[in-house]
Amino acid sequence: MLAGGPRDQARVVALVEETAGALASVRSKGSLLEALAWPREVEERFFADKAERLPKPRYQVPRDLLEAESRALVAAERRVRGDGPVPKLLRNVLGSMQDRNRLLLALGTRAFGQVSAGIYGSSRTRFYDTGLTNLDLAEHLLRRLDTHGWDEAFGTDEPSLDAAGFQAFLAERVAKRKLPIAVRIDETCSAKAIAGARRVRIRPDATFTSWEAEGLYRHEIETHSFSLLNAARHVYPTLLASGGPRSTPTQEGLAVFAELYHRVLAVPRLRRLALRVRTVGMAEDGASFLDVYRFLVKDEGLPPRSAYLDAARVFRGGPPEGGGPFTKDAVYVAGLLHVYAFLQAFVREGFRDETEMLAAGRFALDDVAAVLELRARGLLVRPRYRPKWLREWTTLLPYFAFTSFMDGVDLGPVTRTYRDAIALSVGARAPRR
Repeated sequence: MLAGGPRDQARVVALVEETAGALASVRSKGSLLEALAWPREVEERFFADKAERLPKPRYQVPRDLLEAESRALVAAERRVRGDGPVPKLLRNVLGSMQDRNRLLLALGTRAFGQVSAGIYGSSRTRFYDTGLTNLDLAEHLLRRLDTHGWDEAFGTDEPSLDAAGFQAFLAERVAKRKLPIAVRIDETCSAKAIAGARRVRIRPDATFTSWEAEGLYRHEIETHSFSLLNAARHVYPTLLASGGPRSTPTQEGLAVFAELYHRVLAVPRLRRLALRVRTVGMAEDGASFLDVYRFLVKDEGLPPRSAYLDAARVFRGGPPEGGGPFTKDAVYVAGLLHVYAFLQAFVREGFRDETEMLAAGRFALDDVAAVLELRARGLLVRPRYRPKWLREWTTLLPYFAFTSFMDGVDLGPVTRTYRDAIALSVGARAPRR
């Protein structure tokens, strides 16, 4: 039961309405990541220089507009009074939009890295109170993803789809679910694929493995696009549509969980997510773009174009010389852990309706209580577009029912039982033909 009566409901509605209006008045539209992205000509110039000179991106920022918007957002945030979940959510959303503007105003400077670390955290941000950092988690994954013995000889799938093939793959999925999303090949696309609420852009020279294509559908469309489409259906559509940087760990955690649950989070993909945390740490320690690029090519064996794209993710927005990296890539694996912990608590208790609200828009896990209260007050609606893993509750619940038990099992005795077999496996070599 919700506290208060009609007067309390009217107060909450007034707060939400004013906040939604403040968000709607933001005129500096466009994705933060699009503003940070390096255009294709920067990439082509880098390779024309034989990968021996630092890239030279340029940023155009409407400073006066952003500063005016930030002042208006601060004023709107101050007008939100109260200590309950909903007032806290409203202040968080308005504050996250201010964070977005602070990042944009610091583009190209070393201060950008400081702002980024304050918003997203860094490679050394701790996971709850465990003492473990994002980098600790990444290094653990990299160790666990190594293969031993003759299994080292097994390679990974070769790309089977070009850009046109991937476009056809996505278009078929979109049409089957009757989604209002266009799929286009875009010469200006800096990443392999980028999804918005109603458009997916694909880089024309990109190639994709079968697991990668499936994973991108689950990650980009069924998570990122669906959250925006669902946000647009609420009484106040702007409330959960903006999200801002605050929502990034939850959004990316949900997206990577979708890949994991559908068994398309392949070894190369998870290795690259873990390596991104390591390269964020390198950049925080002073490495330049060239240092990180060469590390990915020489030490990790990435193809030059892939190494460029991964290095650019870390240095976009900050100076290529180092000292001010974009730390967003440190949150992917940590976001997965946070989302997995949340799902363990909610799914295994049978809270289907509450769990489905994760797809209602873009917000942080810390704001879940407020989202559920707004749903109870009739200000949010049930998500129409739900990812497959969330729609199929009858298979999701058994998964967490079993894994919740295994989480408490000490595997030390199991490892000791099979230590001889493990030792033989580590030293095994494929027999000669």
